Amino acid sequence: MKVELQEPVKGVAGDELLLGRSSWDNKACSLKYAWPDKNGKRARGGELPMSAVPQAVLFAASTGYLTRKQTVALTKGLIDILAKAG
Repeated sequence: MKVELQEPVKGVAGDELLLGRSSWDNKACSLKYAWPDKNGKRARGGELPMSAVPQAVLFAASTGYLTRKQTVALTKGLIDILAKAG
């Protein structure tokens, strides 16, 4: 993955969300999670295509892996983003 943007994970010291060009297709975008391993080096999870993120979030919300409070916060955040763009 060619990282283009990164953001610290709220409430989890040292962890980051990474956005960028996918390793399998330089035109596609993907998301990665990174964290410090026990030796302090950066470890990374697998890439998730951005096209799969909405389905992944809906899947997590509908199965209870996201709490009602988390789902409400996510929905409010998306509405706020749409309101600013409009």
